[in-house]
Amino acid sequence: MRSLIARSILVILGGTMVAMALITIFSPEVGNRFLPPVELGNAALSTMIRTYAGFWLGCGYLTIRFVYSSSKVQIGSVLLYIFGCMIIGRLASIFYDGYNTHSLISLGLGILLFLSLYTVHQLRKNQLDYNL
Repeated sequence: MRSLIARSILVILGGTMVAMALITIFSPEVGNRFLPPVELGNAALSTMIRTYAGFWLGCGYLTIRFVYSSSKVQIGSVLLYIFGCMIIGRLASIFYDGYNTHSLISLGLGILLFLSLYTVHQLRKNQLDYNL
């Protein structure tokens, strides 16, 4: 049951990441409902936001692929490192820049995603057969 809940969370959050990234990448303006208010018209900021959205698109795809993958460990290990580093970055951002609703929601969802990945990763790791 715990595995089913963790897998469901991964599919939902992975799909949400893909949707958010696609909307941010392909919308004419980078200021949308998924981002905190940004200064529009700044080309460097828009480029960084769209690049970061591409990163989220890749992570969302890998998250969904991890749920349906026959591989026992590899994709999950990569995702755990990526999201662990992103949580550290978000915590540093909250420390240095303060917090707002967006930063708290993204931190909470990041921690939920990390814990779900860790749960499914550990269950798969326990299924590995070391008697080759």
